Amino acid sequence: MATFSIIVGTAGRKTLQRTLRSITRQLEPGDELFVLRDDSDDAGDTPRNQTMHRAAGSHLLFMDDDDVYVPGAFASMRRFADDNPGRIGIFRMAYTTGPKRWRVPELRNRNVSTQNFLVPNVPGRLGVWEHRGTVHGDFTFIEETARLQGDPIFVDEVTVRVRPIRNPLKVLYVRARYRAALGSRLRALRARLGA
Repeated sequence: MATFSIIVGTAGRKTLQRTLRSITRQLEPGDELFVLRDDSDDAGDTPRNQTMHRAAGSHLLFMDDDDVYVPGAFASMRRFADDNPGRIGIFRMAYTTGPKRWRVPELRNRNVSTQNFLVPNVPGRLGVWEHRGTVHGDFTFIEETARLQGDPIFVDEVTVRVRPIRNPLKVLYVRARYRAALGSRLRALRARLGA
């Protein structure tokens, strides 16, 4: 059975307790949890890079300190790992507003996120978390890891719930981006159909 090493970088948010509860309730023998203080201002890239080499689990998972795993998430991910040995799984993540991530089963910047990944722990075949301009560290890591380990499998199952957005302006912004993305896809579809 697959074992998990879960790496959580934290800025000390009050939501950390809720995040840890969502993890500890699903741990099995052989799993391990790393909780690291993150003062790096690099969205958690530093604690992930500094911890992966210490992980003993067969698979790596990464979580932010203000999101939660849904009940049954680890069981689903273990089934995937056992059914797909050596394969990267990219699960879905649900926001309280707006679209889910991933939007389409495609490896690209801003379509995947840290909390989506279930990665076989293969030393020497793991990418590096690093922001490169507008390219997020989560994408650079998974793109490089996929190049080293093989194409990921996208799993249409939500395993993570993302924190509610409390700022009303952020809610409006997320909704506007979602509507704009839908409008863009609709225009592209119309253009393809010649309408």
